[in-house]
Amino acid sequence: MPDRRQRLPLRLLSAFGTLFLLGGTGLWLLARAEDLPRFDTLIVHYRPVLLVLLLLAFLVLSLLVIRRQLTRPLNELVHYVRSQQTGNPEAPPRHLYRRRDDIGYLAREIANLLHALHDKNQQLHAQTLNDPLTGLGNRRLLEQRLEIALPLSRRRMTPLSALMIDVDHFKQYNDHYGHPAGDECLREIANVLRDTFRRETDIVVRLGGEEFLVVLLDNQLDEATRLAEGMRSMLQAVGIPHAWSPTAKVVTVSIGVATAPPGTPIDLESLLACADEALYACKAAGRNCTIGRHVGAGIKESAEMTS
Repeated sequence: MPDRRQRLPLRLLSAFGTLFLLGGTGLWLLARAEDLPRFDTLIVHYRPVLLVLLLLAFLVLSLLVIRRQLTRPLNELVHYVRSQQTGNPEAPPRHLYRRRDDIGYLAREIANLLHALHDKNQQLHAQTLNDPLTGLGNRRLLEQRLEIALPLSRRRMTPLSALMIDVDHFKQYNDHYGHPAGDECLREIANVLRDTFRRETDIVVRLGGEEFLVVLLDNQLDEATRLAEGMRSMLQAVGIPHAWSPTAKVVTVSIGVATAPPGTPIDLESLLACADEALYACKAAGRNCTIGRHVGAGIKESAEMTS
């Protein structure tokens, strides 16, 4: 697309050319005042004063032209850039955006760059909160979401449940099928988690390796355990082959569920520790099962082990 903008130096040159023409005409009239019959003798007498006034007028008009065409637009552009340091980028002032000179071109380019930078920052922010392999959230997202969820749960006096999920005998799967197949297996498990926990308030993250975590707001232990068991059964029904698993011929998971009843003072570490204890109970029971417990209490419910 051809560049049709008017160059700023040309605009300034045109403005100053007009001023020089007017100033030169005034100087010529003052210099020839004695030869021009229509000029009063008073003008001739005060010609030096008029010459000074003419020069001052020329300087003032020159400064006004520079301010209007260059200084003020640049100051507005600087103010616009400074105002875009936080929040979503906005378009520059319309009179700057619609200018057909270098300043208008610069305003449009800065606006485009700010939008591109904002989009890139959003992508980088998403990458810092998401697990690159599965697309689920990571530990940082968990902590960020729980900064809101924990106080909300306390204020509303609602239960809070955590599901600690571990893939059974995943090391043997990686050793036998290879790491690319292991990565694909983890992605498939992530898809099952997305299909099971669909509420906007559900927090689903990958903690690392073959461990996943789900935090459920406003779910009692029975409901959280039922959802966990549904996810475990769904994954087993998918039937990802695992010939080297002593538990089953397909990939399975063990899930420890921990629930903090309404009004229970709880923090993230205590909730995860309780869910981790329930998970170890699953492994002690032979894996491929779901066990739930209340925070600070013993085992509440255990799903029957499925082989």
